[in-house]
Amino acid sequence: MEQEKRIHLAHLTTAQYDAILNHCNSNIFVTDGQGLILYANDAAERALNCTFDKLRRMDVYQLREAGYTTHSSSADAIQSKRKSFAVYRNNLGEEIATTSIPVLNGEGQIELVVTRSDEVGSILAQQKELDRYRSLYQQMLTRSDIPSVTLIAEDPRMKEIVESLKKYAQSEATILLTGESGTGKEVLAGYIRQNSSRSMDAFLSVNCAAVPNELMESELFGYEKGAFTGANREGKPGLFELANGGTIFLDEVGELSLLAQSKLLRVLESGEFMRVGGQKVQKADVRVIAATNRDLKAMIEQKQFRADLYYRLCVLPVEIPPLRERPLDIGALAWHFLTVFNRKHRQERELPPGLLDGLRSYSWPGNIRELRNTMENYVITGDLPPLAEEPAHPAPEPIPESAPWAEPAFSLREAIERTEKAQIQAALQLTGGDVEQAARQLGIHRSVLYKKINKYQLRHRPSYGG
Repeated sequence: MEQEKRIHLAHLTTAQYDAILNHCNSNIFVTDGQGLILYANDAAERALNCTFDKLRRMDVYQLREAGYTTHSSSADAIQSKRKSFAVYRNNLGEEIATTSIPVLNGEGQIELVVTRSDEVGSILAQQKELDRYRSLYQQMLTRSDIPSVTLIAEDPRMKEIVESLKKYAQSEATILLTGESGTGKEVLAGYIRQNSSRSMDAFLSVNCAAVPNELMESELFGYEKGAFTGANREGKPGLFELANGGTIFLDEVGELSLLAQSKLLRVLESGEFMRVGGQKVQKADVRVIAATNRDLKAMIEQKQFRADLYYRLCVLPVEIPPLRERPLDIGALAWHFLTVFNRKHRQERELPPGLLDGLRSYSWPGNIRELRNTMENYVITGDLPPLAEEPAHPAPEPIPESAPWAEPAFSLREAIERTEKAQIQAALQLTGGDVEQAARQLGIHRSVLYKKINKYQLRHRPSYGG
């Protein structure tokens, strides 16, 4: 095998060797044992800001004296006969890191000095990209680095959706999550990934509304070096390249431009894409979960969204109801956020029934996101912040000034007990008689609720929780 390899290399032409060296990302520079310049690839010519025709009539000492470099690691290697490292500035003001290695003959004399160099800024950019790859790789390998997704779903409709997502997660089909902003679509996407066969692989998300249209293609598919002004000199991989084997979540997919939509359609249909400015077709094995709060069918009619992309995304559609249509989830989520923020802010706030009633009566236009912010505000300040709109309850009829005052029908204590009984009955009805859930809804301990149930002789379903 080694002999075949040598024969194959022996048939490479000078032009082919030259092409190989010119396609190296680094600057390649070669001198003889006296420092006479024998070779410089295209990158080295650019770094030295000098053509090879001029370079081959100089040695490294003349190169330095002429101001093309401030230091010569080649000269250091010739003097020491050892590998030499140096950083110099070229006449463009760029910092160049160089490594020169002497090649000795059988008698210990230097025949060649081979120098490889790179711009310091390019090295730092490569290091940053390497750190990014390393971080993603660690996330893919280490289960503890992947946050576990816990769903809060007490409403029957939401429970059905969660069961559907468990089934959908086992497939490789594209899932489209629709619903108002703030309904938890990104959390549900994480839940799908967590229950899929790709749970140990990369999970990358992008908010399509937050990326300018002119940069979306390079964000998704990457770009080659020099693809556009301001691009990384070494190029950059895109999300589909980085997430290969894993899952991509495209949030606000309805905000994509028509051009970006056509590029996305291609990778969904064929699994193939090209970097911006590239010629090489790459393959991507990626499961896509998309989400939007826009009416994509209406956008199709208005020629703002591609119908073929819509049907490619909408293999498994899931519509997430707004929080106002999930009354049981309001109390459950409020308790969940109360626990989270009590721990975060070192508080011990509770949810009295009156406050919980106020939360349930509000329509929550901002959905779960607004409820989360409201609960954190409450934990920090101890007061329920003013909500964006009045609770959807009719105002009481004003009492005419001339109306005669009648004797109360019952005492204040009786009025309180009647109200308490009605609240407990409503909570038990909403939770199907489950005492533990009803206690959470009412903001009291389960044992307290049992006593009141016995007091008012109310029907309930036994709870066996701890």
